[in-house]
Amino acid sequence: MSEILDSLIFDRTLEDLENLTDKAFIDYNDLNRVESAIQYVSNVLNAYGYGNVVDVKTTWKPMDFRTEKDMIRLRKNIETIRAAYYTLPSTPETPERITYTSIYQANFIEKIIFDIGNLIEKSFPGVRHLSFRLGTRPFGNRSESV
Repeated sequence: MSEILDSLIFDRTLEDLENLTDKAFIDYNDLNRVESAIQYVSNVLNAYGYGNVVDVKTTWKPMDFRTEKDMIRLRKNIETIRAAYYTLPSTPETPERITYTSIYQANFIEKIIFDIGNLIEKSFPGVRHLSFRLGTRPFGNRSESV
C-alpha cells in the first residue's frame, strides 16, 4: 500500500481527546495529509481512465484557517472520488457538512479516502505486484521447432 494511504488516521478515540494527543486536534498537517491522499487517489483513478478532477490544496501552513469555502471544496473532492469508484458497505457516508468538530467526523473523512484508495490499489496493482514470469512456456497454437 502507498505511504500516503498508510498515513491516514481513522482510529481517533475518546482517550485521544481526554489525553489531548495529537490525534485529538486537526491542524494544517492533517489537512495536507487528507488533501494529498485525495490527490493520490484521484491521480490513480485518472491513470486508469476514471478521469475525475479534484481541486486540492496541499500547502496548508500553521497560520492558515479553515474556511467554509475550503471545507465545501474538500467535501466535493471526497464526493468526486467516491462517485468515480466503488466503496465498501462498511465505508462511512460522506458528512453533509465538514466541520471537523468531532473525532468521528475526522475518522470518517480519512476512512472514506483510505477505503477507496485501498480498493483501487487492490484492483489495479500495477507492475510492481506481478509475481509471475512471462515467456517461459509456449502457449496457444504455437509449436516448438523440431
